[in-house]
Amino acid sequence: MPPFLQKYWGQLQNIFRKLDNRQKIILGVVAVVVIGAIVAVASMSSKEGKVVLYKGMEATDFAAVTGKLKELDYSFSTSGTSAIFVAPEKKDEILMVLAQEDLIPKGIAGWELFDLDKWSETQFEKEVKKQRAMTGALSRTLSTLSSVESAEVNIAFPEDGLFEDNLIPVTAAVLLRYKPGVESLTRKEIKGIETLVSRSIPGLKRENVSIAGPDGNILNDFDDDIEKDKWELKQVTEKLKIQEVQRLKLLNDIKSSLGKFYGEGMYGERFEVVRLEVALNWDKEKIEANEVSPVVMTPDNPETPYSERVVQDSLEVSSKETTEKFEGNGFTPEGPAGTEPNIPPGYKDKDYQRASYEKRENIKNNEFNKTHRQIEKQPWEIEGVSLSVILDGHWEVLGERKDGSGYERKYVPVSEADLDNITDVLKKAISYNRVRGDQISVRHIQKDRSAQFAKEDAELRRQKAFRRTLLATLITLVALALATLLFHAISKEMERRRRLREEELAAQQQMMREAALRAIEEEGVEVEMSLEERARKEMIENAKNLAKERPEDVANLLRTWLSEE
Repeated sequence: MPPFLQKYWGQLQNIFRKLDNRQKIILGVVAVVVIGAIVAVASMSSKEGKVVLYKGMEATDFAAVTGKLKELDYSFSTSGTSAIFVAPEKKDEILMVLAQEDLIPKGIAGWELFDLDKWSETQFEKEVKKQRAMTGALSRTLSTLSSVESAEVNIAFPEDGLFEDNLIPVTAAVLLRYKPGVESLTRKEIKGIETLVSRSIPGLKRENVSIAGPDGNILNDFDDDIEKDKWELKQVTEKLKIQEVQRLKLLNDIKSSLGKFYGEGMYGERFEVVRLEVALNWDKEKIEANEVSPVVMTPDNPETPYSERVVQDSLEVSSKETTEKFEGNGFTPEGPAGTEPNIPPGYKDKDYQRASYEKRENIKNNEFNKTHRQIEKQPWEIEGVSLSVILDGHWEVLGERKDGSGYERKYVPVSEADLDNITDVLKKAISYNRVRGDQISVRHIQKDRSAQFAKEDAELRRQKAFRRTLLATLITLVALALATLLFHAISKEMERRRRLREEELAAQQQMMREAALRAIEEEGVEVEMSLEERARKEMIENAKNLAKERPEDVANLLRTWLSEE
């Protein structure tokens, strides 16, 4: 150990010996804490550092980004709910993946590189550094895409203006170079690049970002394809609508015609249009025709019953007549002067003989009536019609069956003559043209009406059962009414007889009482009468006197009593 260290070590030992036990314990604890702090700092400094991915995030953006990072199995750490830290070598890759998933938080620049400020820098130099830092960060981020070899980003910032309406928007252009073997990017990757660039530059909108490939074609111009697809789809839809309108119109005409003859049977319509297909040709045709017609010299008078029309094939416009005539000795040309003729001597002597020549030429120029037509057909025409119709015969009801279970019926099929007539009518209805490939089929097929017959027979049985029940009910009611009347008549007669017996007994008792009274009066025996007997006697005496004095009133009173009883 060096001497100076021995000196310091000895001083420390002397100081440590002078301390009491309490001071020694405190000093030991402090030494342990310091050593632990040094070890912790050393261990933390030995770990791999992390950089800020995003900070100042909202809660919703923080939850979405952390959820996606967990789903993709990326290592990260957080600080509260506003900052996320990742490994430096993974930062660009994570930014690219989040951009493809459209998870770049709004308002976050997406770059951290910026040169160190100098005290002598001007504001213009700072803006240049800012723009360079943005483009550099975006270029490195885009280069981490698996399909991109390199990327260049150009950003155009407008100058600040006084009025917001006159400001030029921020624009960005991205040029991508693919890796070997890559021909194009997917739409999702292009959308991810567009989102990353627009979210990384303040004030930049998605529609102001242009992404170009190595050949210079704009990759994020999806509107033209979409509009083209929409237009083609709209055309197809409109064509199908027109075709369906034509089919329904023809179908209604056919059903209306057949319904007049086969639509009013006992069981409803006796026809069925199995298939009606109308094929339209959407090819546009332009026809150019030259027509030649005769010249009308005298037009027809429509007021006369005959025709005065006079026509001529053509009119003579000009003519030329030429006449040539020659008589004299003929000669044979012998060639240029100074050369010997190539004519045999014998023939040369015979050549100079008298000759005669005559030519007549008569040329006439006639003009015809010409019509030049340029016809452009409508955008569609019927290319073919396919029609299939089934006819059913009719049923005749002969009456009810003997067992009462239903109707007796007879089926009458459609005759061949009717099938031929219907076929001819339908051909006229659809403008049948065999040349264009029209097809028509009219057949007789008996329709199964077992369910309808069973329903009819069940209804017949139900009506018959109802009539029987109704008849039995009426008979029962009549019998009850007669029994009631008979009961009332018998009861009334028995009451009348009972009343007569009571009156007869009362009269006999009265006669016996009167006889007893007379016997007593004759014998001179006074008998004391009760109050009731006295009242009865007085009433009888009054009734007798009244009957003697007013016999008509008494008779009316008795008739009234009898009628009430």
